[in-house]
Amino acid sequence: METWRLLLEAEASPAANMAVDEALLRAMRSRGRPVLRIYGWDRPCQSLGYFQPAAEAIPDLPFVRRYTGGGLVDHREDLTYTVVLPRAHPLLGVSMAESYAAMHEGVAEALTLIGLDAELAAQADATDSSACFQKAVCYDVTVHGRKVAGAAQRRTREGLLHQGSVLLPDPGQRPDLRKVLPEAMAEALRIEFSRDEITPEEAERAAKFERERYATEAWNQQR
Repeated sequence: METWRLLLEAEASPAANMAVDEALLRAMRSRGRPVLRIYGWDRPCQSLGYFQPAAEAIPDLPFVRRYTGGGLVDHREDLTYTVVLPRAHPLLGVSMAESYAAMHEGVAEALTLIGLDAELAAQADATDSSACFQKAVCYDVTVHGRKVAGAAQRRTREGLLHQGSVLLPDPGQRPDLRKVLPEAMAEALRIEFSRDEITPEEAERAAKFERERYATEAWNQQR
């Protein structure tokens, strides 16, 4: 059975969180082990998709630009996770939609474990919005027709970066979801996890990305 690294991390700044995600992606070329990272935010904030205009950010709420696309995500009440896979992983041999659905099967299973009637959206909503949770796309996770989980992906020569967010109807359930998400992902993807921490090399690279990219106006205001 395939073994993934499991990183259960504390809250960090918006810039630091995005920097760690990219550092894990870049490390795939040499380290090569899939990663599930579950983490939090040390302040009220939002993230914008890579291609999103900075003008679409919620006024007076700090934001960081993600390395993935997608829409605006308000991180004041959500649970966030990241999956990073090496280029040779089988989930990069299928379409982006198929890999997206595979990840969300695990999220839906986790929501079921905490008592919610979760399922994958069969099609995209007819309405349009720049905010992630205002519009479900195919294979997003819904509860009674309302979108509760979305994600964005980016594929590079190193591998796949999948950044996901879950907005629960009751934010008080976040600790429960954080606890069961690895179990549910393991069952859905037929894998197992080994608890781990980021390596010194990954931490050094993340610090560089934070300093030179995610904490800068040049990066965050570029569009």
